[in-house]
Amino acid sequence: MLGERWLPRPESEAEPDTPLAAIEADRCRIVQCSPVRRLQQKTQVFPLDVKASVRSRLTHSLEVKETGRQLALRVLPGLGDEVDKEAFVSLVEMACLLHDVGNPPFGHFGEVVMIDWLGTRLPSLFRKAVGKGSRQWPMLMADLQQFEGNAQSLRLLHSLQDLNLTLSQLAALQKYVRGAYQRRTDGRWQQKPGHFFSERPLVQQIRARFPITTRGRYPLTFLMEAADDMAYGVADLEDAVDRGVLSLAELELALLGEANEYLQTRWQQSRVSEPGFFSRFRQSINEDLLTLVGEQYLLHHAAILDGSHDAALLAVEQAPAQALQWLKAFAHRRVFNRREVEALELSGFAALKGVLEAFAPLLALSEQEFTSLESRQDANGLVLRRLYHRLPPRHLAAYRRDSRSAAFFENAQEREWYFRVRLLLDFVSGMTDTYVLEEYRLLCGYQG
Repeated sequence: MLGERWLPRPESEAEPDTPLAAIEADRCRIVQCSPVRRLQQKTQVFPLDVKASVRSRLTHSLEVKETGRQLALRVLPGLGDEVDKEAFVSLVEMACLLHDVGNPPFGHFGEVVMIDWLGTRLPSLFRKAVGKGSRQWPMLMADLQQFEGNAQSLRLLHSLQDLNLTLSQLAALQKYVRGAYQRRTDGRWQQKPGHFFSERPLVQQIRARFPITTRGRYPLTFLMEAADDMAYGVADLEDAVDRGVLSLAELELALLGEANEYLQTRWQQSRVSEPGFFSRFRQSINEDLLTLVGEQYLLHHAAILDGSHDAALLAVEQAPAQALQWLKAFAHRRVFNRREVEALELSGFAALKGVLEAFAPLLALSEQEFTSLESRQDANGLVLRRLYHRLPPRHLAAYRRDSRSAAFFENAQEREWYFRVRLLLDFVSGMTDTYVLEEYRLLCGYQG
């Protein structure tokens, strides 16, 4: 079960004969894939520069991966001998490494910018390109207008990179059970969309193999989420101090005046005036959080296995978890609204909207006009053709494949336009921060 894939391996390729071998093969594909490499040029909080100590999305993801490994090792002794321990650890590690690969440039702020543009521009572009929609179209339009990094991760790895990962590895990535084409209900893990309509066939196969994912999370997803929360709790504040946008004295004053007794004690025990303070501070808190998360996972293990557990493992009223929440809240209040961070977001806002708007004319074309761009010789056609040529060949191949044959679409014309929009979103969301800024400058005529 753990080693099952979306597509069986061709007969010419030897399929690993154990689940662990299949999951180890996944590790090789994941570590070597381009979405992971691109994380090195995506911002975590602060602008990337020559000061390598400031975290990028890649260094953050590596920290999450190691935290996930430690969590997996903590819970394994309580799970019994029937669990494949190496497979368990690897699935958690790789889910942690991949958890941010679908995020657009400039992170969650970039998501907001893209959602705003999609909500404003798609309806009129659809009317120009297609006209009146079918009865299915409102659902498909809702799907296109809800961009979410977690859902894009699934699409990126499965539909674009074609890594053919094990279903267990893909299931471990899904934090939410609702499709972007579905209305939010009061059910579990409905806060955000976890997949797009384009990946509906994959999700159906995951649910057929792991029925609990129909109503809840895959069990290992809880550990991936906890590892992510633990990794950036202290790290964002450490980077803020390193960049000089927050002083240790300012952080200490707030912490000793507002935080709980547990966090104040850990601060004082970490010897703030001595070198290596943040490393000691982070380690002392993480040691307690590792214990807490491991205990919570085992305490709720039965509910986690049957899909009925409906709370994050750190959503408890215990001192270490409350301390972590205070650190995260303080960062939001006192770091994320600093001038340096907001300047980065403003440049991202202009670049993302500018690039999307520059490529929007490709979405206003009919299917026949779009697919015959190579033959156009008029001035406008030459511009559109050059825009078309900037789209990655891998993404164009996915567009051609899915626009002709993807399942569950009732209207062929709408299917083509749906995947044309996905083509643009795949292109833009896959850009690094520096790439989208350079593309915007080029489109504005500021570079050759």
